[in-house]
Amino acid sequence: WLAKRHFPLPPNMFAARSYLRFARRNFSSANSPPSYLFVGAGKMAEAMISPLASPSSTDTPPPTVSVNDVSKQQLNRMSTAFPSIKAHPELTCDAVDVDVIVVAVKPQNCTSLFLNLRPLLEKVEKDPVILSICAGVPIWQFCQGLSTDKVVRSMPNTPATIQEGVTVWSANGGAECGNLFTEKELHLCKELLSSCGMEVQVEDEKFIDMATSISGSGPGYVFLLIESMVDTAVHMGFSREVATKLVHQTILGSTLYAKSTNLHPAELRNSVTSPAGTTASAVYELERGGFRTNVSDAVWACYRRSLEMGGHDSNVGPGRVGDLPSGEFGDIK
Repeated sequence: WLAKRHFPLPPNMFAARSYLRFARRNFSSANSPPSYLFVGAGKMAEAMISPLASPSSTDTPPPTVSVNDVSKQQLNRMSTAFPSIKAHPELTCDAVDVDVIVVAVKPQNCTSLFLNLRPLLEKVEKDPVILSICAGVPIWQFCQGLSTDKVVRSMPNTPATIQEGVTVWSANGGAECGNLFTEKELHLCKELLSSCGMEVQVEDEKFIDMATSISGSGPGYVFLLIESMVDTAVHMGFSREVATKLVHQTILGSTLYAKSTNLHPAELRNSVTSPAGTTASAVYELERGGFRTNVSDAVWACYRRSLEMGGHDSNVGPGRVGDLPSGEFGDIK
């Protein structure tokens, strides 16, 4: 009754039902704590649940957090780690009637998820935002598979598990996403993603695939560098414990130093490269081995694979006949 009174119905009956659903949702949730459902209970889902399930120092009511996974073992692990969350072995109308559904399943499992989730979404009162952290699955597949326009695609990375990650995300509609989402819905997504570290919103979804090759898979490149340096230090004679400490702190300190100075990496490298010195000899060998080109080729290969997973043309990059993507970043917020 309150919803009908405060939100007049449009004349079209189909639109009226949808609008009444919208009105009820906005009226009833105006002062209620947000609710989240995580479909998939892997490491990234756990990283996002952790700040939500942690005790708050404010008087704000805590959010309602639920998790669904096909693995009972995973659900038991999550319930033990976070006693306040609800575990759902199966998807039900009650489970999906939330503000935000975080899809954290493997990309190849999305099709079966759509078949199970779509009929439930059609029955619930709320119209949840679908927040995907699935690599390579474009927004349109979620829109088509779940019959909804409220889809946000994101690309987090592994350091999110210690709240030091970076997540690039884009809402359906790009610059016009305000026509599909309320400010509160976008705010919920932004706050959830920022709880795991830094978040960067882009208007064009194409930057999500690009970010997959830089920040999404980037930790894998760094870990390989760490592994190579540690193994070499051990080969030289260091214990693995000492070698690991040296390499970890070197990479961490170098990153913090680069951020604090805000100088171009070439300037920083030149500042530690003395003429005819040790660093100059090492850099020479790296360059002779094609270090820059190897890194660039690896990043482009990752980007192409992300495009392929989304059903896009992957014939892009140096030496390819496809056009290079635009490098305009004016839409980053």
